[in-house]
Order: sequence, then C-alpha cells, then structure tokens
Amino acid sequence: MESNRRNTKFTCYFCNKTIENETEMGHTAVCGSVLVPCPNKCGAYVPRMDFSRHKRECINRITKSMPRLNNPLDEEGRFRPPSIPASTASLERQINGHPQKSPNPRTNEEMYKLSRKVTELERLLQNQARIHNNNVIPNYGDIKTNQMQHNLELEKIKYQQKLNMDWKKNIETQIYSLRQSINVFQASKKENDLHLITLQDRLMLLDKLQVDTSYLKDAVFKEQNYSRQAENNFQRDLSDIKTLVGEEHASAAAVFNDHQVALQSLKQELDAVKKTLEEQKNKFTNVVFDLRAASQIASEAAEKIEILERQFEDTKKEINQIKLDLEILEGLSSNEAANSCGRLIWKVTEVEAKLQKAKDFDSVVKSPVFYTHEYGYKIRVLMYLNGLKKWKDRYALLCIHVLKGEYDMLLKWPCHIEGTIILRDLENLDRAKPISKYITAKRQQGDEENEEPQESSSTFIFIPHSTLLKSNFVKDDTMFLEVKISQNTKLETSL
Repeated sequence: MESNRRNTKFTCYFCNKTIENETEMGHTAVCGSVLVPCPNKCGAYVPRMDFSRHKRECINRITKSMPRLNNPLDEEGRFRPPSIPASTASLERQINGHPQKSPNPRTNEEMYKLSRKVTELERLLQNQARIHNNNVIPNYGDIKTNQMQHNLELEKIKYQQKLNMDWKKNIETQIYSLRQSINVFQASKKENDLHLITLQDRLMLLDKLQVDTSYLKDAVFKEQNYSRQAENNFQRDLSDIKTLVGEEHASAAAVFNDHQVALQSLKQELDAVKKTLEEQKNKFTNVVFDLRAASQIASEAAEKIEILERQFEDTKKEINQIKLDLEILEGLSSNEAANSCGRLIWKVTEVEAKLQKAKDFDSVVKSPVFYTHEYGYKIRVLMYLNGLKKWKDRYALLCIHVLKGEYDMLLKWPCHIEGTIILRDLENLDRAKPISKYITAKRQQGDEENEEPQESSSTFIFIPHSTLLKSNFVKDDTMFLEVKISQNTKLETSL
C-alpha cells in the first residue's frame, strides 16, 4: 500500500509543483511555500522559507532592550507594513496539522482568485508603505485598524469557503443516495420483468383453454338447437296424426284398411323419430363427456405447470451447484502444486455469497481433490455452509467424501480414513487460536453417498455460524481450512 501511495502524482496546493514518489503529508511537512503562523502572535502567516526573515521583521518580536509592539519602523528606520495572511484554505490546512484533499476545480479556481487578491493587497500595502516611508511615518493605530479589517474580510472568506464545502458534501450525499435508489429500482425492474414473462406464458395457456371451451360451448349450443327443432317437428307430426286419426274414425269401417296402412306408416315414422332421439341423446352424452375431458385436461395442465415450476427450481439449484463446481475446477490448477499428499490448505473465497447461495439453493462447497498418501485414496472435503436438516441456518457441516481413484484396486476396502480439519486464525498469527476438530470417513467403495449427519458421530464436523463468521476466521470475505490426514502404514499400497 505504501508503494502505491508513493507512485501516485499530485500537485502541491502551496508551491504548485507536480510531486512524485512522495505522500502529500510528507511533502507538506517540508514544503517551503507552506504558510506558518507567527509565534509572536502578530496575526501574520508567512511561508516557511521566509520564516527567519519574518522573525527579524516581526512587529511583536522580543528584544533585550524593549518590546517593539507599538513601533512600526524596522531597524533601519523604514516603515514595515503588517503581514497579511494568504488564502483561508491554506490557513485551515496549517491549523488542522495536515493537508486536505484538493477540492473540485471550481473551488480551486475561486481559492486561486482569492489568493491573487490577497497578494495584490499585500503588494499595494507594501507600495503604500514605501511611499509613506519617504514622507511621513503612518500611525500604528491606523495600520492596526486596517489589519483588523483585513482579518475580518479573511474570516468572511473562510466562512464562505466552509459553506461551499458543506454544500459540496450535501450534494455528494444526495448523489450517493440517488445512485443507491437507482440500483434498487433496476434490481426490482429485472424481477418484475421475469414475473411478467411467466405471467404472459400462463395467460397464453389460459387463452388457448378459453378458445377450446368456447368451441365446445358452441357445439353444445348447436346440438341443443337441433334437438329442440326435432322435438318441435315431433309435436307437429303428433298433432297431424291426431287430426288424421279423427278423420279416420269418422270414416270408420269404410277406410279401415287404409287406416291400418296409415297406422303402419305412423309406427315406422315413430320408430324413426325414436332413433333420431336416441342418436341426439348419444350425441349429448358425448358432448358432456368431452366437456369433462376438457376440464380434466385443464387440471392436468395446471399440475404440469406446477411440476415445471418445481423442475425449474431444481434446475436453478443444479446450475448454482455447477457454478460452484466450476469455481473449484478453476482453482484446481493453482492448488495442485501447493497441496501434498495427506494435507490440504483450502482457501474459501466469497464466503458471504456462498452462504447466501446455500440458504437459497442448498448448494454444497467442494474442496480441491487430493490423496490421503502417495498412491492412496482420492478424497475431497464437502462443506454445507448452511447446514443440513435440523442444523440448517445455525451450523456449518463438513465431511470427507471418498472418490473413485486411479489406485483403488491396490487399496484395502472398506476404507477407514482419519484426519483433522483446522479452521485457521487469520487475526493473531503470532498467538493464533485456530479451531481443530477430529474427523473420520468409512466407505465400502469410492464415491459412496454420505450417511445422515449425527451430532454424536465423528463423520461430520459441526461449526456454529457465530463461531465460523468471526472476524479472526473470516478476513476480506475469505477463510482458510487446513486438512491433515493421519498416516497409517496399513493404508500404504504395495507400490
């Protein structure tokens, strides 16, 4: 950090020189143009390079013979005008003891103009002093009055500059709040756009269902009209038959044969009408069945939508897990050289973001792959930052996952792996107090699923969030875990 500060360039506010390889505070401590208040309390601020000359010419300097407080003449008998302070901003910087950051260009321009005016006033006073020195020695009381007036003007300028600085801070605070609100608005806009897209898809499905139901309603309406028309026709036919029967009864025996023929034809027509009615009933039942089928299809579509939403959530979880796995794969190349057999120094970055992903998607943080010993078991450490089951949102769980390795045929199965996981202390390196816990792994074969975590078992390590997220264990959103596998001669291969 010190090298970065020394490499930066800046322009000194007092000498207007471009300074390299030096800090502002260090340069201000030695700059000859910095204004220094007079120790004799004459009210003057003089450059550091002219300080010795001012001490000789100061109107309040202490001599062995008598004080010179009321004598405006120098040692040679010439009139000496009182010194006038430079810009108010420079005075404030010297009073505070350290240079402040340069204001904006507009403030710099105003301060430059003020300093020019003060310099011109000083020159004017010096010229007037030279003129009066040759003629009449001015009254010291008038000079004191002029000096007090100038001091009052400088105080006004100082107050105006303070108002400008307060205004600038207020404007910067408002700009920062506006930027924060814009970021929040953009995030909410993205979420609303996603919700709008899903709602549009659902509305399209609902529109299709409405079109199908309207089509079925039209078909049912047509069938009902047709059945009503058939019933009306049947009623007309019956009325005609009744009139015909009355006429036949009037003629009785004369037209008996014709009447029987008419009855036969009537029966045939009635049978035809009955058949048509039966067909209409069958069609109506088919329409009802189609309506029930349409409602069932709609319910099935709603179930499918719910299934798709669940699948979408599962896919999001898988994508987040894949991202974590990709981050692990990207770090493998840099970690392979540093990790020896039986030991792993695991650097976990972006702890807060990974903890949030674990809360949202139940993601798992995986360590780089390493071996228990030379030509040994291939293992990695799994870390559930948000815990599992009843330990969720309270504990972080760690366990050893045995993978399928290149030398599994030469190793003993089932395996029994013992080790220690250490959470490094990043704050007190000389007197570090890390967290060390014993851990085991028993597997029948490589890549076997982990059993359910038990608090009494040594297969899982339980670390409370209140302990894990302390400042001495997580620094700059990063923590280090050290894994040491206990070496056992029984686990060695025959190579």
